[in-house]
Amino acid sequence: MTDSSLRAKRYKNILTYLEAHQMITIREAAEINGVSEATARRDLDDLNEATQVQRQHGGAVLKTDFREETLHNEKKKQNLDAKKRIANKAGEMIHDGASVLLDTGTTTYQLGKLLKNRKYLTVITNNLEIAEKIDLDVTSSLIVIGGIRRKAYSSITGAMAAEQIRSLHADIAFIGADAVDADQGVFNSNMEELETKQAAISCGQRTVLLVDHTKFAGKALVKVCDMDRFDCVITDREMPDETLERLRGKVKQLFIV
Repeated sequence: MTDSSLRAKRYKNILTYLEAHQMITIREAAEINGVSEATARRDLDDLNEATQVQRQHGGAVLKTDFREETLHNEKKKQNLDAKKRIANKAGEMIHDGASVLLDTGTTTYQLGKLLKNRKYLTVITNNLEIAEKIDLDVTSSLIVIGGIRRKAYSSITGAMAAEQIRSLHADIAFIGADAVDADQGVFNSNMEELETKQAAISCGQRTVLLVDHTKFAGKALVKVCDMDRFDCVITDREMPDETLERLRGKVKQLFIV
């Protein structure tokens, strides 16, 4: 397993313990994960920064007012105009005959809806809504990744899904995110999607991040990767100028729509 996957597993163990006991000491966090107390302390600090727990002297307690991941049907309605503009720009990168990976997310779904008139595409996705609802030309093909469906979401996750994605190659991989920090990278709100998202990023010869300005409001639970993993970032013009300047110094190509 990767370092990120191991951290995600430790975070999950800590949160599961907290759901049952409401509080955890550094020693308990170390014991349940089989790590040193120094590592356990860093794990609790990370979860505190992600607003999942409330750090206290010697441990942490379950935080009941943290910002949870928005449900899929609610996400679809948020910043829809910006997502459509981002998708339109991304669509300009897709030419007939291309192989394309569409990651989970509501912006990648908007992009999928634009592919009907492209010919001889190969579309790869672990997004069930994309697989079910987008129309493709009869000359195009669709590869749907199999694995575990996240409850209340349309994403397919798990080791099986990640392995399938790693076995494939796409000309362009379009990636979504729950949170982005221009300096520290891309974050996800849940640990279940971490391995498949990292596999999706590695799948593309060219990797493009699709994120609207609201994703830059803070970090989420688990880090996916650094910004330099992306060849291009497409975001919307509502982004604050200060954030855009920081982003310009971190990415190879930036489009603002």
